Amino acid sequence: MRRRSARAGGFTLLEVLVALAIFAMVSAVALTAAGRSTLNAARLEELTLASWIADNRITELQLQRTPPAPGRETTELEYAGRQWQTLSEIRAAADPGLLQVTVWVALDEGRRRNRPLPERAVTSLSGFIGVR
Repeated sequence: MRRRSARAGGFTLLEVLVALAIFAMVSAVALTAAGRSTLNAARLEELTLASWIADNRITELQLQRTPPAPGRETTELEYAGRQWQTLSEIRAAADPGLLQVTVWVALDEGRRRNRPLPERAVTSLSGFIGVR
């Protein structure tokens, strides 16, 4: 019969622990990066939807038969399965034939509703409306 030497094959406990520590560090970095990527994707989706809502609101105001009166108007709507709020501010522009419109868009989150809409807005968009 052959005798196996005490040093035959395999890794020492120290080598296994070092490899495990390296794997744990690499995994932690990868998970952190994946988490940030997910948060960035969600934020980008929110920003894109809010931009579309603001653009749609300005277009609605531009297409009205009569120009809107200067002032502020808050609206609530559902878009892409979420509740949103918009604040439209209409004021006279430097050119007498134009009105300046600024639209702020925010997610309608009850817990943050105590702050003014412009402070919690995801985005804002400005445009002009010709006065006929």
